Amino acid sequence: MRSAEKKPSLVEEAYEKIRSKICDFELYPGQEVSDFTLCKELGMSRTPVRQALVQLEYDGLVQDAGVGKSYKVSEITEKEISDIFDAREAIEVNSLRLAMEKGIAPDQMETLERINLNMEQQNAAGNIRLQFQYDQRFHNYLVELGGNQRLLRFYESLRMQLSRMRVLSYLESSYQEKAYNDHRSVLEEMKKGNRTQAMGRLTYHIRTSKKDYCDLIQNRVSLNSYGMLRFLMKNTEQRE
Repeated sequence: MRSAEKKPSLVEEAYEKIRSKICDFELYPGQEVSDFTLCKELGMSRTPVRQALVQLEYDGLVQDAGVGKSYKVSEITEKEISDIFDAREAIEVNSLRLAMEKGIAPDQMETLERINLNMEQQNAAGNIRLQFQYDQRFHNYLVELGGNQRLLRFYESLRMQLSRMRVLSYLESSYQEKAYNDHRSVLEEMKKGNRTQAMGRLTYHIRTSKKDYCDLIQNRVSLNSYGMLRFLMKNTEQRE
């Protein structure tokens, strides 16, 4: 007899719902977040909501709003983008090195290629949310192949911030096409067994992506942009 799957706790449920609101820009960067208001919206007591906000603060998605206030959604700044992408580079490139030193099995390469193909197909179909998910899955799998548990834990702490930043790329559709083309160039070098070249391609992808996102924040992002992103993500959710 199969055991029943463990149901998420109220804290986990509150965390996922608030995280989704932040990553889908329903709660926009800099907006104050009241635990009292969230309790009413989510139909929950204050205890799980407060605990969820503490975890979200640890993940870098909210921060203390000051004396007498609750939290506010963390801003997306050029400094934050630079710090996160530099950390990504350190973790992902070293994970790729470790994976190639150990050897990557044919089925593992096939998995990476399938993920990237799915990303391209979802982008062509206009399924924004799924395209972003496959993009993140590609990088997650690369880190997993490295087999270093500490790098995996460090990378996990970046994933929430990355998921929110990735949505910004919808303001410039060419970034999405660039991403899976960059992935393809990394895969080509991996299949040839060219470790140095593969690492170089991945480094290039991360560094140029960092530049692209910094450019978006500096020149293209406003409160109106967050509203448009919220609308687009909601429409995508309804289509799915």
